[in-house]
Amino acid sequence: MTRIFGHGVRPTRRSFLRAAGVGAGAVGGSALFSRPSTAREEPSGYLVFTYDDGTIEDYEKTFRVHQEYDAPACLAASPGRLGSSEDWLDSDQLEEMYDAGWEVMSHTIEHRAIGEIRITEDVQAGDTEVAVAAHRHGRFPGDPIVLLDDDGNAVEAVVAGRGGSGDDQYLELEEPIDASISGADCYVRYTDEFTPEILSESKARLEAIVGEGQVTGFVYPYERHDGLASEIVPEYYEATPRAFTGNGLNPISVSDPFTISREYYEEDRMDEDGLARFLDRVANEPDFGILASHSSYDTLTEERIATAIEMARERDIEIVTLQEALDTFGVVEAPDRSIEVADTDVDEEVDPDDDGSARGEDEEEEPKGLFDRVVAFIRSLFD
Repeated sequence: MTRIFGHGVRPTRRSFLRAAGVGAGAVGGSALFSRPSTAREEPSGYLVFTYDDGTIEDYEKTFRVHQEYDAPACLAASPGRLGSSEDWLDSDQLEEMYDAGWEVMSHTIEHRAIGEIRITEDVQAGDTEVAVAAHRHGRFPGDPIVLLDDDGNAVEAVVAGRGGSGDDQYLELEEPIDASISGADCYVRYTDEFTPEILSESKARLEAIVGEGQVTGFVYPYERHDGLASEIVPEYYEATPRAFTGNGLNPISVSDPFTISREYYEEDRMDEDGLARFLDRVANEPDFGILASHSSYDTLTEERIATAIEMARERDIEIVTLQEALDTFGVVEAPDRSIEVADTDVDEEVDPDDDGSARGEDEEEEPKGLFDRVVAFIRSLFD
């Protein structure tokens, strides 16, 4: 699937030049269309917004505000949830956001925690429950998991459910475990086979909506990125913005797109003074910033979104997608969003047998635009 640049899409400097270079040679029946660039001073900094989950608020609240300011953003979506209820985006809404210039990222198929979670009590052979620090892996009965201890032992099992709360959470297993797992450093995660399946299927299902090669970023659900997950994700994706690994400020000399940092900016996590200080650093230091949030949270209001965009613009900070930021700084090349379009005006019915003779010899032609005059001149050289 290929696309035309839509409202709100800002080709990066390099991607625009690539598109312009191809378009300049397309003097025949088709040409690459892209939004024209305008000569201006380099912005004082670059800012990326990311939003997680793909809830309906992403479309009805956050997308609407960003559109009012013609500012793109990134949406980390779980394709298994799309259209599943009125609480979630559907595929048409996701496609509309993409066409408006948003970047679509993967958030696993059903928002699964693909990283490791600590086992809090020894597990004995015959047990059907596993005490854990958080029972994220028990959300979907039938999921295959593996229990690991600090001696390298691994025991596979199948989840039947979960229970408990607070400090007393546990996983329920379909069958009694057939070996013991003990030690100070024991973890549970999805199996070696299931983890890549989650990653590859999520990417494929999203790209079936927005186009092949367009989903290059991945956001870890629950920020769980330990162990096997961080080793396998780079096989399918090109960047992973992460929270709690920094302060949301990334040096423009960043060379590892899998360790870039993002900072949550909901009102209960960052007050307006903190937001101002963050944007001051984006504007005054050689960094690009990433602000993250969840549109479904009450603490992310329309006013907070608008304020962040306005404050960035006041500081001459350019708002871009993560793909554009990484492309701008030469880390990862952004995917091409262009499409070949026919020259014919689709709103005007054209008679294929009309050679123009019906107009009469003395009838003046409509004035040509600059592009048409240039093309006519070039063609006349070969007539």
